[in-house]
Amino acid sequence: MAKKILIVDDSSMMRLVVKKAAKKEGYEVIEASNGQEGLDVLEKEDVNLILSDINMPVMDGLEMVKRIKENDALKYIPIVMLTTERSEDLKQKGRELGVKAWMVKPFNEATFLKAMMKLLG
Repeated sequence: MAKKILIVDDSSMMRLVVKKAAKKEGYEVIEASNGQEGLDVLEKEDVNLILSDINMPVMDGLEMVKRIKENDALKYIPIVMLTTERSEDLKQKGRELGVKAWMVKPFNEATFLKAMMKLLG
């Protein structure tokens, strides 16, 4: 059975880029356009990895991460921030919340896939 990835990003173009790259490697991809949608998806779907932007309407990525890590049923899911944000303060906050990796957009597809495969085992 294919591993499932949740991509949470308000940019439909970014979701498409990630989806195409992940599907090439045989992963199933579920999309959400903000943190609240991401949480809604997690109530219905079992996912193996979450990729999230930070800056989104309704609920940002870090708030979503905080809520995921507070939920015993979800806190084990590895989360990668996929963002334009480079600030060390934000990266530190992400680490404190439990983010496993931080990738800055635009990203190199090969590096991105390698990181994904490592986190998915």
